[in-house]
Amino acid sequence: MSKSTALNNILSDARLYRRLIAMQIRSQLQYKANVLVDIVTYFCVTGLEFLTTLLYFVPFPTLLGWHVGEVALLAAVTSFSFGLAELFGAGLDVFEEIIRRGEFDRVLLRPVHALILVASGEFRLRRLGRLTQGVLGFVFALILLHGIRMTMLKLLALLLGIASGSLIFISILLLGATMCFWTVQTTELTNILYYGGREMLSYPISIYNQAIQSILLFVFPLAFGTYLPTCYLLERPLPLGLPTWVAFLSPAVALAFAGVAVWMWGFGVHHYESTGS
Repeated sequence: MSKSTALNNILSDARLYRRLIAMQIRSQLQYKANVLVDIVTYFCVTGLEFLTTLLYFVPFPTLLGWHVGEVALLAAVTSFSFGLAELFGAGLDVFEEIIRRGEFDRVLLRPVHALILVASGEFRLRRLGRLTQGVLGFVFALILLHGIRMTMLKLLALLLGIASGSLIFISILLLGATMCFWTVQTTELTNILYYGGREMLSYPISIYNQAIQSILLFVFPLAFGTYLPTCYLLERPLPLGLPTWVAFLSPAVALAFAGVAVWMWGFGVHHYESTGS
């Protein structure tokens, strides 16, 4: 396959994904009041998660040198990055139900890339509540950090980190979905990395031992998406003695990790033998 053909296929899949998402948005907006209530409810739930993170600072002034504003900023960036993954990749999170009900067989019969159909299947506007919480949490953190010096490089590192973190979270969901081809259901390891990873990254990873830090950096590189860019923004040293320019490697790391996840998905689809009746 030539590069131009591969690029055309990618663009075609992207257009199809956009149309599938647009269809779901139009469908959900038929009940605007219900969507608004769902968004507000989800915002309240995620807001409580954010508040829980900050409760540590009621009895203690710092967390290994991190002040409340710095942790609030880290938690907000993580929440927003996770929120994007939750919004656009939720179809992968329920893939075990598709496998269990035998619906993936019908997906494979359609003349469309199976991953596009699966990933777009659970787009829900209510998840905008988490994104809203992330934005407001970020503003709250900046108020607490009134002396922070923002530059174009810091903003670039932050935006690249958020996008990269979302891609890494989605890739973890994709790896979990791929496991369903052999286990029929998502393993707990996926939940630990996906939901547990979000919780762990809401705090500085310097509070964990070096083994866990290495896993979050070099095995399942979630820290590249949120923690390293936040450290760069706050002018804090990166973990494990990494140089500051590593914070800009988040897109390359995310694309590499996503490439592995997509390859494993293709391997799983190729060896899928149906779940039977």
